Amino acid sequence: MAVPFPFSAIVAQDEMKLAILAVAVDPSIGGVLVFGDRGTGKSTAVRALAALLPPIEVVDGCPYGCDPAGTGGVCEACAARRPRKPGSRTRAAATRTVPVPVVDLPLGATEDRVVGALDLEKALSQGVKAFEPGLLARAHRGFLYIDEVNLLEDHLVDLLIDVAASGENVVEREGLSVRHPARFVLVGS
Repeated sequence: MAVPFPFSAIVAQDEMKLAILAVAVDPSIGGVLVFGDRGTGKSTAVRALAALLPPIEVVDGCPYGCDPAGTGGVCEACAARRPRKPGSRTRAAATRTVPVPVVDLPLGATEDRVVGALDLEKALSQGVKAFEPGLLARAHRGFLYIDEVNLLEDHLVDLLIDVAASGENVVEREGLSVRHPARFVLVGS
C-alpha cells in the first residue's frame, strides 16, 4: 500500500485544510465542498488527513465496518450479536483495527455500485439471495470522496444526500431488504 503524501506538506491551501480538519473533528458538520483547479491537492489532502487519523476498531467479518461499541449504528448481524441485558453471557464479537476508510466514488458509478445490490455470483452459483455491499458500506466511519461532484447524476446526488443525512443505507430491490449504517464524511470537489 502506497504511503500518502503528508498532510503537513500541503502548502498554500490553508482554507481547504482547515475545512477538512474541521469535518474530521466534527463529522456532524456534514461534509465539505472543495473548489480548486486540477493539481491543487484536493484528493491528496483527504487521503493525507485520513492517514493521520487513528485507526478504528471494527467488528471482524462485518462487511459494514460496524463499531464494536455500537456507536453510530450497527447492522442487523452485529445487533444480533450484542448482549441484550447487562451481565449477559453473550460473547463479544471479535474485533480488528483498520485504517480510516477513504472511498472514491467514480463519476460513472451506477446506483447498484453505490448502495449495493444482489450478489449475482452467489445467486447464480449457489441459488442464494445475498446482498453485495456497495461503496456506501465501504465508506462507513470514513470519508466518501467525489471528484467533479458537479458532473454526478442528479439521482445519485439525491441518494447521497439522503443517506448522509440519515446515516443509514436502505436497499429494497430484487427481493432483498437490507438496512445498514452508512455514516461518512462527504467530501466533494
